[in-house]
Amino acid sequence: MRCKYGWLFFLICSFNAAAQQLPLEQHIQNSTTPHLNLVFNRIVNGNLQYFYKRLSALKSSGSGVVNIVHIGDSHIQPDYISSVLRNNLQDFFGDAGRGLVFPYQVAKSNAPEDIISSSNINWEYNRLAHPEIPIECGIAGHTIRSSRALANISFSLKDREGQPQLFNRLKFFIENAVSTAWMFESNKNNMPAMLNDKNGDSIPYETVVLDKPVNSFLLTSHSAGEYQSFYGVSLENDAPGIRLHTIGVNGARYDHYNAQPLFWQQLPALEADLVIVSLGTNEAQAAPFNGPAFLQQVDTFVERIKRAFPAASILITTPQDSYKAGRSNESMRNLNFALSGYCQQYNIALWDLYKITSGYGSARNWLKKGFMNKDRIHFTSDAYKLQGKLLFNALAKGYNDYISSHQNFK
Repeated sequence: MRCKYGWLFFLICSFNAAAQQLPLEQHIQNSTTPHLNLVFNRIVNGNLQYFYKRLSALKSSGSGVVNIVHIGDSHIQPDYISSVLRNNLQDFFGDAGRGLVFPYQVAKSNAPEDIISSSNINWEYNRLAHPEIPIECGIAGHTIRSSRALANISFSLKDREGQPQLFNRLKFFIENAVSTAWMFESNKNNMPAMLNDKNGDSIPYETVVLDKPVNSFLLTSHSAGEYQSFYGVSLENDAPGIRLHTIGVNGARYDHYNAQPLFWQQLPALEADLVIVSLGTNEAQAAPFNGPAFLQQVDTFVERIKRAFPAASILITTPQDSYKAGRSNESMRNLNFALSGYCQQYNIALWDLYKITSGYGSARNWLKKGFMNKDRIHFTSDAYKLQGKLLFNALAKGYNDYISSHQNFK
């Protein structure tokens, strides 16, 4: 009922609304951090009403899963930004699992801090930023493949804040071939499982459900003489809460993602309620920057996201200032202006990190404060975690405003 039947109901409804308010990250800016324009740290243009409604229902009912998919480039691959968002949301709404992961070390690439992977052989590998290598990339934007029998992948998750990251449901994205056979084994007394890709094209993954939750597994290929490809795995549990899938690829651009059919074929399996897109840095490093061509790729990408997740909210983020040829990056300024205009024109939600961090020329201050790497394009882990806190606060403010304006309780 609505809160209109006297002071008692007003207090009850006010308490319920307050209980649903997301606590913000505090003390983000101090004397050691670069200057931030915190007044701009908000979501603008399009709304995220569907996502906020799903979060509110999750908090009220204590059931269900809200899926977030964060797609990006090398700023996203190490999961620093996404992990801050994931941890804060899971602490408040519940932990539905780590989400999509990939054995980055097996692919000779940098991995998130909580992922450990290895193998008994050297695999062939590719990422979608290298289209010249004829290995198709799947849902994680990466692929490893081998034609050897008994080639294995050992995978585990490190603890988070002293607590194990457990999962009892795994969705494997593997080679789509009837002859493919993989053996799954866990580090508990679960029965081994054989993956035979029996779903074919209808469902782009194979599911293993365990009797006991685990934090590691061993996957072994039992086919020889033909390539067996591994694209990623979603690590899930049966608890209600948030599941945030990180898809980050070093060197990636919008057009790289657009050129990968298998990526778009597998992506809908993540059932996103919110898709966050953090790309643009690599386009801004190209010379010269072509605004119309860039926006055409952005538009193609957004339309494919809408087809993959018709109901989901979409949030585009702008890349931060960087250096180019030893000076402030004018292409980055032009790209951000174009991206901001596109979001405004098509009513797409925007988080303007470029403006929040003071825009053109601000990379000099981040470098001086020790928050930028020597390549003057990438940032330190502390800088990325700071960006994660900013993004969380922007989303939390939007959610809290939604809750305050929808105090309609049964």
